[in-house]
Amino acid sequence: MARGAVRARLEGAVMGHLALAIMAVLIVVTAVIVAPLLVKRRMAAQRATDDHALGRTFARILLGVLAVFFVSTVPRGSLVGLLVLAPALALFGPWLAARHVFIPLGLPRAAYGAARRSLFAWPADPRGGAALAAAWALCRARRPDPAAEAWIGDLLEGTGQRHGAERGGDGGAVAAGTEPLRGAGVAAGAMLAAYRGDVEGARALFASVASLDEHACPREARRIAAAWLAAEAAARGDWAAVIERAADGGGRATALLGAAAARLLGDATAPGAVELWLRWLAAPRRRATLPLLRRALAAGDGAPRPEPEQPEPCAAKVAEGDLWSRAVLLHAALLLRPRDQVSGDDLRRLGGAWDAALDDERAQAELRERAASLGASGAQAALGPLARAVEEDLAATLRAARVPRAAWDDLGATIGRTRRRLRDELLSEVEIACDALRRRVDERRELPALSEWREWTSLRAQYEAAAVLVGVEFRRLAFPKLHADVCHAAVWLFNTRKERVIANAMFRWLLAEAEALGDSRLTALQRGNVECGV
Repeated sequence: MARGAVRARLEGAVMGHLALAIMAVLIVVTAVIVAPLLVKRRMAAQRATDDHALGRTFARILLGVLAVFFVSTVPRGSLVGLLVLAPALALFGPWLAARHVFIPLGLPRAAYGAARRSLFAWPADPRGGAALAAAWALCRARRPDPAAEAWIGDLLEGTGQRHGAERGGDGGAVAAGTEPLRGAGVAAGAMLAAYRGDVEGARALFASVASLDEHACPREARRIAAAWLAAEAAARGDWAAVIERAADGGGRATALLGAAAARLLGDATAPGAVELWLRWLAAPRRRATLPLLRRALAAGDGAPRPEPEQPEPCAAKVAEGDLWSRAVLLHAALLLRPRDQVSGDDLRRLGGAWDAALDDERAQAELRERAASLGASGAQAALGPLARAVEEDLAATLRAARVPRAAWDDLGATIGRTRRRLRDELLSEVEIACDALRRRVDERRELPALSEWREWTSLRAQYEAAAVLVGVEFRRLAFPKLHADVCHAAVWLFNTRKERVIANAMFRWLLAEAEALGDSRLTALQRGNVECGV
């Protein structure tokens, strides 16, 4: 009886181990041969499907099999199950290792090597994803690492151009060649810019990730970009931008920032205290975000309290009817005010003061008397330079404070002249930038792909900031010139440089702007360019 039981037990163990071995072989074959071939074939075909969905599908299947395998073996203490599970996790979990081990520890080369070997995390941009992991780990390093910074910079500058050998996670050489810039590479450039202290450049590059075609931009790159932008906006106290970025995703930490921002701004859709606590519990880095949680909870559910109206600056210091003194004092007060506190009411008040002083008969007579006492030819000789100086100061204030056109439109003659002066200045600057781009393209002076993208994002930001300041009038005047030069550069990037991803993004922006301005001819042209794909 005992022998039969022992024999049956041995047979069961042998059959169990045999089934486990067969399952392990199937897992390894699927992971090493089938899945990579299908992913590579799908990416090469560039069909209109989401490459991430393909990777996620295989990952879910394989991880499900691994989970069943693990549950079925570990409770019985099977050492074979653990031995098979370890290499299987090594095949499928390199990005998890990079994300949760090497990046927090600040190990750029290890993070690069692990992310480079990930099968499913970066199917649309494996090299760019590995560079992003390395740059992210560099930002988390405890000490500056100039060698790693230079190495990552070489990786990014070499993307899209012929270069020597990349340095892999083990310090050895990896295959080099020509590869166009894609979404994860752009995010890697943004992360490196943040490490170097170029916050404005990092913000612009991270924001530009969303403008790239989704088939050439891994979802993880978009998530990382949204999370960084939300955290940076929260650090600046720009809670409206935090809400906007949180709507783009970014993970649990970004969701917490968005919910806290909504409460701080008194948004009607802000979550309650219980939901905010749950979001905080679900998010990482709870100790670091606890002060923000308490601040958001203290803000309450109601709308923010209206600020009391500020009295007119310097009003009590000016004698009744002294228009010149009032205008000068208001002007000085505006120039001394912090740029982020300049409002449309300030401009309305100051513009009205200067209109009254420049047009009033008594003020004109007073000015003529002063001119005569000084031996000047007349009031007009002084009024011209004075008016121009006022307009220059106002234009500089508007640009520095980034006051939108809607806040200072139709505020009198002085503000109207300021608007025209500012419009002409901005037009000239955008045209100079477009001419420089056109000249460089005509001379075939190539830049690294990331530098090409940064030049375009800088020009686009310049145009959009000017449009906010001056309005649709500026867009209608500047867009024909901008369209001609940018389209010329994008065609060159697409056909000659083979940088189709960034060229496609430029075409799509030109299409959206042409549609917004109602230009049917340019709209038809850019639709054809966009249809060329990536």
